[in-house]
Amino acid sequence: MWSSGDNGDLVKLNCYGNGKEEAQGISDILENKIKKKYSLNNVSILVRAIYQTREFEERFLKIGIGYRVLGGIRFYERAEIKDAISYLRIINQKYDDLALERVIGSPKRGVGEATLKKIYEYGEKNKFCLEDSIIKLLEKNEFKPKMKSVFIQLTKFIQKWRQDSKVIKHYDLLKLVLDESGYSKILKNKKDLENENRLENIKELLRAMQDYDNLQNFLEHVALATSIDQEWDGEKINLMTMHAAKGLEFDVVFLPGWEEGLFPHQKSLQEKGDFALEEERRLAYVGITRARKEAFLSFAMRRAYQGDWMEAIPSRFINELPENNIKKNETIQKDTDDDFDFNQDKSIEFDEEYRSPGWDRLKRNLVKWKK
Repeated sequence: MWSSGDNGDLVKLNCYGNGKEEAQGISDILENKIKKKYSLNNVSILVRAIYQTREFEERFLKIGIGYRVLGGIRFYERAEIKDAISYLRIINQKYDDLALERVIGSPKRGVGEATLKKIYEYGEKNKFCLEDSIIKLLEKNEFKPKMKSVFIQLTKFIQKWRQDSKVIKHYDLLKLVLDESGYSKILKNKKDLENENRLENIKELLRAMQDYDNLQNFLEHVALATSIDQEWDGEKINLMTMHAAKGLEFDVVFLPGWEEGLFPHQKSLQEKGDFALEEERRLAYVGITRARKEAFLSFAMRRAYQGDWMEAIPSRFINELPENNIKKNETIQKDTDDDFDFNQDKSIEFDEEYRSPGWDRLKRNLVKWKK
């Protein structure tokens, strides 16, 4: 392969304490260095899995950096996220008719437009919200047997979940709701890439909820995040997966999350073995070569997983990069997030064959980074 360009800058390799600090660190580089030299339209953050955009979306909304998600939808606008949040909204506020209407259809319960129209018309006539209208119509025995059974079960669940919300954490409440409603079962039973991505997004939503003290605060944050109507055009950084970036190029590319289990992806390795590893390695090449002028790789020392911290292992692909083409940051970012206690025993389990090389790499990398 031959290039007429000069040697260019070294690939920058950064280490952060956790995922939130990684998003913050990258946004700081954007604000302090990149924006002064390049248009944001020529800057991209490439992730291995689409759920990883959430941390960056949250950060950019907080500090006012415009962004667009190429080849995908913004995190809080994804269907499964809107479904889950609708459950939380109706639990939190019984007068949220739009949330309840979405809950009725997620998962599908066989409630048609004619039935919904009947309920809304009754509510409008008698000044009732959607939930109260359903309850009143049940008392009047106005539904056919099948619909009656559906609404009795749903209203009982909602009332139960409101009681549960008083005694359990809001993120544990969502787990309970998704299980008892049958929503989780539908996603888990349908084995395809789309549903796997939906499950990963739900897990990321649960991680996001842990940043807030209670359900009310979290829902206020979601309302704010979804109320910001960003136009597609204008100066905006691009967020996308590495798969979606094939054939595209940007002046500056950030490649976060280069950790074992995330990249290369654990599930791919377990299902396809060495073949998947080569696919992932080619994807790493695709990611780095999307950058025309500057590339930033990064990994975190630990990631939040279901309320606990799991120690992260730097990707094997980092060790495969030529040392003379890499510029490492001088110090590891300090982890200052004390929201959770680290508990390695409850982290994702890897079998020994898969884990052992990674732990060796982790130890070697820690020594390198501390030198």
